[in-house]
Amino acid sequence: MKNFKYFILFLSLITIFEITNSKDANAITACATDSNGEIEYTNIPSGGCIAVGAATNYEITVKEIYLCSSAPASPTTTTPTDLSSCENILLNSSATATSFAAGEDVNLPGTFKRPPNGTYSHAYVKFDNKFGITASMEFDAIKRGSKTTATGKTCGTFAAEDDHDSSASSAQSVCGSSVTPGKLIEVIKQMGAPGTFAACVKDETVSAASGGSCPSLGSTNGYLVQSNFKLATASSNVDDFHGILAFPSSQKVTPDTTAFTVRFDVTNGVAVASIRSNTAVHVGLGPFGMTIAIQ
Repeated sequence: MKNFKYFILFLSLITIFEITNSKDANAITACATDSNGEIEYTNIPSGGCIAVGAATNYEITVKEIYLCSSAPASPTTTTPTDLSSCENILLNSSATATSFAAGEDVNLPGTFKRPPNGTYSHAYVKFDNKFGITASMEFDAIKRGSKTTATGKTCGTFAAEDDHDSSASSAQSVCGSSVTPGKLIEVIKQMGAPGTFAACVKDETVSAASGGSCPSLGSTNGYLVQSNFKLATASSNVDDFHGILAFPSSQKVTPDTTAFTVRFDVTNGVAVASIRSNTAVHVGLGPFGMTIAIQ
């Protein structure tokens, strides 16, 4: 058997953590830009839009990754996810965050473990519910941010930590003629817009639990969970974000498996919206892509 260095497995995770004014993740589209590459403020949809390529830095904490030989039962308000068919391949026991620039390759902290040879159909990933972004973008009109009254055509994230929950959306942005963006840490305690608590996202569509359970499994599934890993029942008891991911085709671990690579795509990692009666700019967390691959 070849030496195991790191394990790779192909999957795609694109999950909306925050949708500024919409409960449907599919409502988020790329912002329209003019010939100068500036976002056209008056054309920002009511549900917000994605400032493509605006993220200069992203911070995420992957606590654990599992490979599963069959679909795990998703968490409910009375039971945690059933991982009896799953094998742990990454344990980040200290919950160390990973910070990276767009396009940068990074090593995930933690201890990697080679799973037994076999066929795996799903992955289960445990994330911390805190995500950091640093981003700035240009608009075609002078606007103010949500944090200060300063105005300008350049807007960006403000260095702060703020909750996105069922009662309020974190909205820490600044604008000016020149802006040095800070790291905005969003603590995700709500899927989608503030309102009825929603702990579930399936294939990019956000929903509240029904009868203590999320919808049946799709290709990508996200859950806000409590400290006991049961499905959260309110923003006040959210502790983590977990995901169940179905591979497009089953992946095999063989004696020749030697490597593990995880990559994040933050091209679409920043969402913007018009706020304060179309006088200001909201800058927040958008979707990110995650790929894990085997070789």
